[in-house]
Amino acid sequence: RSLQVFDQFGTKHSEILREQQLAGGSGLGGPLRYHNSVILWLQCDQAVLDKRLDHRVDSMLKAGLVEELLDFHRRYNEGRIKENALPDYTKGIFQSIGFKEFHDYLILPEDQRSSDMGEKLLKLGIENLKLRTRRYARRQQRWVTNRFIRRFDRQVPPVYPLDCTDVAQWDQKVLGPAMSIITDRLEGQTPSHKSLNNNKTENFAIPDSNTERTRYCETCERVFVGDFQWKAHMEGKKHQRVAKRKKINQLMQDPK
Repeated sequence: RSLQVFDQFGTKHSEILREQQLAGGSGLGGPLRYHNSVILWLQCDQAVLDKRLDHRVDSMLKAGLVEELLDFHRRYNEGRIKENALPDYTKGIFQSIGFKEFHDYLILPEDQRSSDMGEKLLKLGIENLKLRTRRYARRQQRWVTNRFIRRFDRQVPPVYPLDCTDVAQWDQKVLGPAMSIITDRLEGQTPSHKSLNNNKTENFAIPDSNTERTRYCETCERVFVGDFQWKAHMEGKKHQRVAKRKKINQLMQDPK
């Protein structure tokens, strides 16, 4: 990637990252590309959201989710057997939400899937899928909060919450406010609706800018985000080997 950046812009990747941070960015990225942008964040009560997510899983099951998983599993193993390869369910799509939860059911012989054990494993897979879907939704909420609302060290768009708990009030609580916010922004006015991140003095913990800053290793020509990745790389054997090899090559080219 760093070679592509240099070939395209004629500038080192590390220099571009520094310029982005000076222009209003941070260790997470550069400044806003479009300054008149906003984020409309649909929110609802957690209990209501959980029910909607469970219903979504039920709809996926009715639409043939299990049959699709079984078909994919069958075709994967047919190709694996032809290549005389061992099964590996520990990486790739088999670790994604939707596959991982049904693993024990999917590896059952076909004649055992309708048995008591098969029904039990299928039910357990459905319960786990619903549970992990709800957890994933919570992680998404935390991600939006941490990335856009609790960060004061970079440019971020204003985030406007819209309450979609009661869909019967969609026009009053979602569509109407959204249109009002967009209209005000297009006309250069300050929206009457308050954004979640318009008050920089709120009592939020400001993260250490070094914790998630982007660093570029010129020796290995790689980009790292965060202190942990950077420290692990700099202390790693691969970085030390590359640095040693480059030093030897430099000495050979310039023996003086």
